[in-house]
Amino acid sequence: MSTLAPEARRTPDGVDWELFGQRYWDQRPVRLRARPPFGLDEVHPLNVASCAPFRAGTRFWVMPDVRFLLGDGWLRAPGALLPDTTDPTLDDYLDRLDADVLGQGYLLTVRQPLLLDHALWSAVRDTVGGLWRQVGWPNLPLTAEMLTGDRFTQHAGAAEAPTRAALTWVLRGRMDVRLWDEHGGPPPVDIADPDRAVPGVRALSAGAGELLYWPGDQRHVDTYRERCVALRLWIPVDRGLPFTALRDLLADLVHAGQGNDETVPYFPFGPGTRIDDRDGVLPRLTALGDELRTTVDGERLRRTLRIRWAALRSAAGLEPIPVPREGVAITRETRFRRTGEIVRMPDGPSHEVWAVDGNVFTLPRAASDRVYAALGDGEETGADDVCRALAAGDDDRNDRTVLALLDKLYRLRGIDVAEKRAR
Repeated sequence: MSTLAPEARRTPDGVDWELFGQRYWDQRPVRLRARPPFGLDEVHPLNVASCAPFRAGTRFWVMPDVRFLLGDGWLRAPGALLPDTTDPTLDDYLDRLDADVLGQGYLLTVRQPLLLDHALWSAVRDTVGGLWRQVGWPNLPLTAEMLTGDRFTQHAGAAEAPTRAALTWVLRGRMDVRLWDEHGGPPPVDIADPDRAVPGVRALSAGAGELLYWPGDQRHVDTYRERCVALRLWIPVDRGLPFTALRDLLADLVHAGQGNDETVPYFPFGPGTRIDDRDGVLPRLTALGDELRTTVDGERLRRTLRIRWAALRSAAGLEPIPVPREGVAITRETRFRRTGEIVRMPDGPSHEVWAVDGNVFTLPRAASDRVYAALGDGEETGADDVCRALAAGDDDRNDRTVLALLDKLYRLRGIDVAEKRAR
């Protein structure tokens, strides 16, 4: 069993991310003392909201995604086995669940639940941002999971080729993880036996208030002890994943450029037909290749990638993102503070991209420096100050532009008005 790694220079979450990056990141698994981004009390309301649409049955291609595993199988229609508003607390739900499943082990996984709660999403983003400032910012989205398990062993991580590193905060109970380095070949059959020492298999165990990390070359088996609750972040690290994402983006851009043509160029059939006829399949496929080359060489792809990077950077990799909040009436007398990070990036010679919490918009480049400076750095300032900084004066049209910008920043949680605190 592993020992706790020493950490000297701790941040508010209890982890020295600089030391972590030097000793462990992309090198070896480790267990650390770490304060989770949010508390156990936040888990039950989040799970209830995430599970509500799934009580009628499994839904596909939606987020959050919910799965309930019982015994040896995945229940496609877990129904009442999912948490509901009739369960006042997490313990009430787990008590009811224990009675319903008659002592069987279970695992509830809720994938990407953070998009439902900006405060929790922001807490995770701020925590993991400390790591990215040391090792580099991810260029693909992360996957967040809330895990609630009891006497259950999950083998899926041993069956799949690893492509992602993992950060797992244990909020309650205990989790045991058995790891197998992918470079050692297929894992042994008894990798999941927690009571048996297997050559080449590394065992990690973490309780509440601890963090497990393993690099992206590890197959894994998770064992959830009694009423274990954990938050896991999956971090894409395989070198092939960005190429897959770029391929899909290119396909979308080329398809969008074809207008409403949804036909598939089948090979011609029948007497007298030839593949290279004017309306044959070869010219159409050749034209498709020309469109692909044009897209690869064009500014549209570069701009799309810049915008996507700015959005992902401002979200610290956490996508999907929460929806913007409702706006408030903002006038020249409104006082506010800048509360969110604003990621700025040039967008051609005359504009600049601003990204806040994964949302992106553009500003004229000539005005962006003055706007940014006028917003301040957390101290209270006023809408009137921003208007004056842009020399809006008494021009109502320019004033409306400034107030519309402040309204956008408020909705995206980049600023908070002094009389109203962000939720």
